Amino acid sequence: MAQSLTTNMEPGSNLHLCFELDEKTYAINTSCVMEVIMLPALSTPQKLPENIVGILNYNSILINVIDIRKILNLPVKAYEPSNQVIIIKGEESLIAVIADKVSDFFSANPGNIQPTSFDLNKSLIKSFYHSNEKIINILNPISLENALKQSKGNESSIDYPKLFPSDALSTAKLTKRAADIASKINFNLDTDFFSKDQYIIFKINSHTYCLDSSYVKELINIKNYTITKIPYTPEYLKGIINLKGDFYTVVSLKEFIQFNEYNKIKEEKIIVLEAKDLRLALLVDDILDAVSVSKDQIHNKNDIKLEDMYIKAEIYYDNKVYNLLDIERLLNDKKLYIE
Repeated sequence: MAQSLTTNMEPGSNLHLCFELDEKTYAINTSCVMEVIMLPALSTPQKLPENIVGILNYNSILINVIDIRKILNLPVKAYEPSNQVIIIKGEESLIAVIADKVSDFFSANPGNIQPTSFDLNKSLIKSFYHSNEKIINILNPISLENALKQSKGNESSIDYPKLFPSDALSTAKLTKRAADIASKINFNLDTDFFSKDQYIIFKINSHTYCLDSSYVKELINIKNYTITKIPYTPEYLKGIINLKGDFYTVVSLKEFIQFNEYNKIKEEKIIVLEAKDLRLALLVDDILDAVSVSKDQIHNKNDIKLEDMYIKAEIYYDNKVYNLLDIERLLNDKKLYIE
């Protein structure tokens, strides 16, 4: 994901996932996002309620899939294998929303958020976010649930199955995706979906780390800030930056951990941390994603080699393994404190 925006936010509270639909950008708070998948084949009963495209079999949990174009009174369009589906956690159920593509995630600056003047229980758009002359429409998850409830008595006027690709190659691809999703490892809706913590996924060289988002204050791009070097400090301490009047120590994580290989990145990203009395800005190669992870996906490791790399545990997510950064050990390391 290419862009990282800055915010002054409570830790882990204001991250948003961006997605594109008909050349417009929408977003939803990542605390509501469970997973992003490629568009699969959907079950389509003979009579579907209004606003519902089809039914997704998510390991025996049947999720209503909607296209918000219908709710926003926008023209419908044909779907392609490249479309994505965002699974959203509502107050009472899971909802899946079709998107052209998921494009980014960002941390919203409250000063750039403009609430709508509509009834929040009825309006799908909760607020507008102004970013670099671009307006992002922030969705209201409550209204998504309300739209589904209100549509149950009304039969859809759109023949959604005809909007799906019908060629043999695309059909086979979507059918395989549906089978893979349906056969996911069993989980319990209450414990696995509503008891998850958020983590930021980032990259250093060839290593992929996760960081508990409760420590994260901001996500920023280094090109937008000036780093002031402090004389007579270790090489991994790159200097300090001024964020809205507060000073943060910039640490190159790859140099601090002392990776043998060192790949110079043209445009590094910064994860701003604020915990206890330490204000820290971690310099990383890239920020990849924000994901929700349950405790049973975290596997603690007792390995000295991993401890030397500040790895506390491994996270198994979406058939991949990520290193969980030992943030407490990092924050308590005396090498980060400038005398």
